[in-house]
Amino acid sequence: MYLDLFDELRLNKRLVKMAGFEVAAYWAELQSILKQVVKKQTMDEHGFFILDRDFVERETTLTLKKQLKCDDKLMELGVMLKDHTNPNRIAIAVNGMVAVITDEDTTKLKKSTAVKKDEKAAKIAGIKATMKKAILETDPEVRAAYERWVDGMIDAANCRFTKAVVQLFEKTVTEYTTDKATRLKIIEIATVSSYRDATWAINKLGGSNFRNMFNNTSTLKPVTQKVGTSVAEDVTF
Repeated sequence: MYLDLFDELRLNKRLVKMAGFEVAAYWAELQSILKQVVKKQTMDEHGFFILDRDFVERETTLTLKKQLKCDDKLMELGVMLKDHTNPNRIAIAVNGMVAVITDEDTTKLKKSTAVKKDEKAAKIAGIKATMKKAILETDPEVRAAYERWVDGMIDAANCRFTKAVVQLFEKTVTEYTTDKATRLKIIEIATVSSYRDATWAINKLGGSNFRNMFNNTSTLKPVTQKVGTSVAEDVTF
């Protein structure tokens, strides 16, 4: 049989260079499994068989998550089909892989624009979720406002954004005021203007003296400006 004659070592070395070690190791295991499937005649009329993911993990150390990533790569190469209703029901095309690895046109291995966009979107969504976990606010409306600010800052991508930035922003707003409406307005201003520093939004709202708040050890009180009506006799100009 062709599978018995195929030089798997050569295929793996070539595939490692083209798609990475994990994909090559996974493919080699799939070929080994396919031999047994053919031998035991457990393949259906469409060429599909059920893949034991736990067995593959034991044999290759590839977790389910990594196996599914390898599946995506193999489907992109056109050498694997998966049942949409059962991701463990697969079919592989050994001859198709031979064509891929012997083709000098390596552009076949380049990710499509759609795949790249999906991966980028997933990465950004993950970052947003991580940043939002740093928010301590429990009021649903205010928390939602903070989350919109996080989304806006990450989408703007105009600064280095970390959980520490999120925590400082929230701390600054909370220490400035406990009034819900005011906090919502500050967060809205920061979101629209892509302000990483809450003090910019506070200043824009009208709290221009806020920057000096933490440097003043005394209690802040409104300053009453007295109007001068005369000049003291001991004052010289």
